[in-house]
Amino acid sequence: MSIYISNTLNNKKEEFVSIEKNKVGIYVCGPTVYDEPHIGHVRSSLVFEVMRRYFEFSGYEVKYVKNITDVDDKIIDAAAKIENNSKDIKVKVKEIAEKYEKMYHQHMGFLGIKRADVEPKATEHINDMIDMIEEIIKRGYAYESGGNIYFSVRKLKDYGKLSGQDIESLGQQSRLKEDRNKKDKLDFALWKKVSEHEPYWDSPWGKGRPGWHIECSVMSTKYLGAKFDIHCGGRDLIFPHHENEIAQAEAAGKDFANYWMHNGLLTIDGEKMSKSLGNFITIKNVMKKYSSDALDILFLSTHYSKPLDFTWDKLEDSEKAAERLRILISKLKDICKGINNSNESERKMLEGSAKELKQQFELVVSEFRKAMDDDFNTAVALSKVFDLVSYTNKFLDSKEKSLSLSEKKLLLEIKNKLKELGNILCLFNEAENKKLKGIETELLDILIDIRNIARDKKLFDFADIIRGKLKDIGVILEDTEAGTKYRITYKKN
Repeated sequence: MSIYISNTLNNKKEEFVSIEKNKVGIYVCGPTVYDEPHIGHVRSSLVFEVMRRYFEFSGYEVKYVKNITDVDDKIIDAAAKIENNSKDIKVKVKEIAEKYEKMYHQHMGFLGIKRADVEPKATEHINDMIDMIEEIIKRGYAYESGGNIYFSVRKLKDYGKLSGQDIESLGQQSRLKEDRNKKDKLDFALWKKVSEHEPYWDSPWGKGRPGWHIECSVMSTKYLGAKFDIHCGGRDLIFPHHENEIAQAEAAGKDFANYWMHNGLLTIDGEKMSKSLGNFITIKNVMKKYSSDALDILFLSTHYSKPLDFTWDKLEDSEKAAERLRILISKLKDICKGINNSNESERKMLEGSAKELKQQFELVVSEFRKAMDDDFNTAVALSKVFDLVSYTNKFLDSKEKSLSLSEKKLLLEIKNKLKELGNILCLFNEAENKKLKGIETELLDILIDIRNIARDKKLFDFADIIRGKLKDIGVILEDTEAGTKYRITYKKN
């Protein structure tokens, strides 16, 4: 099966053909590390992490590159607020960037989002940027003015091809920032002369720092080559950031990316997320009450290219869906304990409802792949996972007699496949991390024993207090014929 991608560059859905067989190079615009990471960061990171995992699942060797912007105006502004005049501004900028980069990686880790294979930082590639700027100047696409280097937009004939912008109409837009050093207000900075109290680097044009756009043109081609497969980012970056990336790369003689993918914008209760509006939601705030699975399910329930409106009610519904999935996995673990799939012939013995479940299972797996092959349609793929949850629960509810060995083998296969498909979608991460071990498990067993003694003595109020307190910290007790069992869930205050 082929994978099809909606390519922003031509506004068409087309078959993905990699430059090198069975290998794919992906570049993603990463965070500007100046503040605590928020749920807007999650959507972009999540959808392209899922894409990366699906490529790997489909047999590709993936090289995944995500940049870290560790110097820009916002970081400099944050550094200026540090009350320590003895520190150089460059040191302050480095401290701010390192603090929030570490926080970003921690929070992405909570959500099961792995680090990229390469995570280049802007400040570590200043010389590479200077080299590319010199090449652009040499080819006649840039000029020096007032200690700054500007890109001559009108010299690139197809400027605007990614965003569909027309140069003449762009020239009439009053929102473009006026700069007396520019020859044309459409031009943008490749290198900026620094003002007092700004971090700087030495260059052929004096002390300065790079423009924002040049870092991605440089770092993507350095690690993936002058021509690479896929460039990803948020829809809000199409213009001017990505448009300018293309312009710079092509002006420097590089072919650049074959496919461009953009995730839709995130709103909060119908409004743009903003600190001034009081609807700025950090990852930490979400994780206090909800699981990473819930946030993943909410974001993956809408196609990555479409806008998504976040509400707490939607997140609550997603948590309930995540809990359904976790409950079934826990139930299947108990049923399949000690079972393996060593004897393949056992599966031919399935009859009736078990045979029907196997057919539904195989269809779900096929439709999951079909959905993901169709421009990574996680909304449909996720619905197929929950179809399998429903089919399996219906089968288990219908069983009056004990399960046969062949039925248990089928359920083991379903459990393993749910875990595999869930892993592609970044699910089950937090559940694995929150398993109780060692002394915590022993203490839990003691509390369960105390509760059971209380129930035997008809001290039901006391038993309910223990059950309630455990629920508050994310431990759900279930009384079964085989005794009291527990599963780990998530605290919701």
